[in-house]
Amino acid sequence: MDLAHVTSVDCPDVFDSSVDNFFTADVTINNSSDLIHSAQIIFRGYVCKGDRLQYEFFHEQQWVLVEPGGEQSHRAVVDVWLPRFPPSIKFPDGSEIIYCVRASVAPWFDNNYVEKKFDVRRSLILKMPHEACYPVEHMVNKCVEHGSILHKKCDPINGQIFLDKLAFCHGEEIQVGWELKTEKSVIEHFTCKLAQLIEVRESDPSNYLATRRFVKILKEQKSTTNSSISLVVPPECLISIPMSLWNVLLVKHEIVLEIKMQKRKQPVVFKYPIIICNEEVAKHKRPKQAVPVFKRVQDVDDDSDDDDDYDSEDEEEGPPQRDYSVDIEKLSVTNVMESEQKPLERADVGVTFIMNSAEPQQLRSLRLLLTGEVRVGGLWYEFLRFKAIANLSHNTLLSPGEHSFRFQLPFSDSQYDTSILPPTLGDEIRYMIHASTESLRKNVFQQRCELLVDRFIDTWAKEAYKPAYTEEYGATKIHLSQRCFKRGKHVIVALHGSDPVYVKGSLVQKKRLRVPNVKLDESYCSQRVVRVSEEEIRRKNHIHTMHIPYNIPPSIEICYWNVLQIDYHYDVEITLEGGHTHNHSIPIWIGCTEDNLLLPTQTDEVLPEHETIVDEPYEELPEFEVVHTDETHEHPYWVERINTDTYYQN
Repeated sequence: MDLAHVTSVDCPDVFDSSVDNFFTADVTINNSSDLIHSAQIIFRGYVCKGDRLQYEFFHEQQWVLVEPGGEQSHRAVVDVWLPRFPPSIKFPDGSEIIYCVRASVAPWFDNNYVEKKFDVRRSLILKMPHEACYPVEHMVNKCVEHGSILHKKCDPINGQIFLDKLAFCHGEEIQVGWELKTEKSVIEHFTCKLAQLIEVRESDPSNYLATRRFVKILKEQKSTTNSSISLVVPPECLISIPMSLWNVLLVKHEIVLEIKMQKRKQPVVFKYPIIICNEEVAKHKRPKQAVPVFKRVQDVDDDSDDDDDYDSEDEEEGPPQRDYSVDIEKLSVTNVMESEQKPLERADVGVTFIMNSAEPQQLRSLRLLLTGEVRVGGLWYEFLRFKAIANLSHNTLLSPGEHSFRFQLPFSDSQYDTSILPPTLGDEIRYMIHASTESLRKNVFQQRCELLVDRFIDTWAKEAYKPAYTEEYGATKIHLSQRCFKRGKHVIVALHGSDPVYVKGSLVQKKRLRVPNVKLDESYCSQRVVRVSEEEIRRKNHIHTMHIPYNIPPSIEICYWNVLQIDYHYDVEITLEGGHTHNHSIPIWIGCTEDNLLLPTQTDEVLPEHETIVDEPYEELPEFEVVHTDETHEHPYWVERINTDTYYQN
């Protein structure tokens, strides 16, 4: 058994969005050693199907120090906004949304952890006053299967359909009434249905809001004579969820009234969106004078100005009728490289766009999507997703021509810990900014640009790399005054011994990318040589140096979502006088702060040339005699064969 290990993890079985503002867990760790250890506690939320992970949408980490002295309990608390979290749920295709908390003293890639699952319960209490409190009276003037634009065979339906209100809770009765008449056909019966529509986002690198849909009829009632139908909201009905974290889940409800007419195969269908919430909503008469009311499905704890509220805009029926257009010309990221230590806190995105119109117009729906993406092998996943929208008021109009708008990126908030974000790493890790004037569901982006993210690491972060380091092998010895270096400066290695004649130094980078799974996370590992330095040794106590490139990522041990780990070691190959080599592999730490090392000057003492022992030359060359034997006069077999087979002529 390990000297330090997690013995138990405990947390509430259910977190309710109307009650809880935090995820909490109590972790018990036994440390029987004399050393201080570090434990990582992770709260996860993900969509999976069986043991196959589809994607993670929540991965919040905390680290605790484990002091020596036996068993200790630690509490982990994560501030969350549960009114935006998708609830724990299982879908008809077998996939489900799962939450858990896991704790481990070992590195994440060892998969040596203790885990406990928990549920998230989503509730909805409408923010009042709401449009759904008022009755609905729908005037019906519908032509049924007229078959041509001339309406010669038109069979119209006229009248009205009415509902007392559009917001209901579990167990409440939904009353749908009508007063309809037809000119020719006879109505056979009415069918009223309560339909539930669920959309679950899929992981698709080509479509950031790709979803799959499930439709379920919760209640159905028929009527042939009555002028109304009532349905009771069943307890298994989900609440309406117009938006959720990372667009994971969307739940809508609607009343579907079908009118079956004689001699018509297909019924006439009318649909009315409704809201299912947790508390009963009293119905009110619509005031004679217009009053400001809420129209979106918002919980009382929801912020009206939050960007995610705009996800609930229903633009599926068709594009808005406008006599102008907005073209995005350019995206530019500013204030990123002003400070090496905290470049992202002040980062923003400038959007340059052109208003194509004949007169000043209102700016609507200028949208921005920021994603952090990882590509490892054939796998793609996201670890960061942020949405923003620019929507000016009706009183602010923009003249025709070019304009610009600046979006503040979210790194100045506490939502993202910029000190542990993974850096941009070619095609493997990148941050992309997408801009559009359409709904994000349409997946139409007019401009894209990449956000370059660097990682700032303290050069003196690792205590074990601060002392001097020495390795001795045979007649050679290498010495480093420290093993922590600043990128852009030099690795300095002192060589001792009289036999070395040649030295080759290689800076090697080892990289580990996380491949998330439901139970056991996998690793995608690679290694590359960053730089090689070779030189002859022409002096005693030679000092070998190599310049560290500035544009490489520093050493990374802790990372957001455990996306990345980077280790460096310096390989030294010493060639001795006899031609054999001594190899040393030295772990080093590369940071971004000053390492307090100066490039040493080499001494002027030069070693004598290495002498080669040879025999003394003769004053006069010895006599020699060439003896011609029969074998020397006779051509070898292969020569004779070539002469006869290739060059023989008649």
